[in-house]
Amino acid sequence: MSARWMRLLLCLFLLVPAGGCSLGAGNAGSSNGGNGIALSVLVGEREMAGSSARLLNEAYVDGITVIELFKKSGVAEFSADGRLTEVNKILLSPGMAWNIEVNGKKPQSLDSALDPGASIMISVDPGNGGTALQPVIIMVNGGSEQPELTHCHVLPFTEDLSVKLLMKNSGMVQLAEDNRTLLNVMEYTPLSNEEWRLKVNDKALLGNGVDMKLKPLDMLEIALVLRNS
Repeated sequence: MSARWMRLLLCLFLLVPAGGCSLGAGNAGSSNGGNGIALSVLVGEREMAGSSARLLNEAYVDGITVIELFKKSGVAEFSADGRLTEVNKILLSPGMAWNIEVNGKKPQSLDSALDPGASIMISVDPGNGGTALQPVIIMVNGGSEQPELTHCHVLPFTEDLSVKLLMKNSGMVQLAEDNRTLLNVMEYTPLSNEEWRLKVNDKALLGNGVDMKLKPLDMLEIALVLRNS
């Protein structure tokens, strides 16, 4: 195969969207077009549906219920009593809960049949009497090396919250004695050719970046990457 074709295939591969815990922001939902199911996943003002709408459309058949569609597509997980616990690999802190609306209304039952072209919005209820949601988001990105690590966790914002304090409070990160170096995340220790890299709102943190103070709706990404990549 020529080098020209190899470059073309590489470009096409890079254009394929990855699913789960999207880094997207904004208010626009995602859909498959036409009569496809439209999906929006909102954490505050952050849109985090990623490629989940595509998965819903692939799983959709006439007469399928809301809960059946989410389970069949793998987009969401439910507790034994039918409570929505996880969406697009996004987990919520205790006291927060997911709200589901179909075509702008809360469905009477998740066992209701879903019509073609339906619009689904899933958002976070802070559970504090309707006060505006002010969370921060921590994302673990295992990349192609450890994709099973990839997920997001929504945590409540507190005053004077720094990157370092968020990592310590998350219960997922073990820091070295210097309180700056990441030893392991979710009990995974990088191999000799791997390392953890930090970003806040898609901007790399360098040097004293762990001391950076965070704002509501900031997203900290902890990405596993190959060294010198």
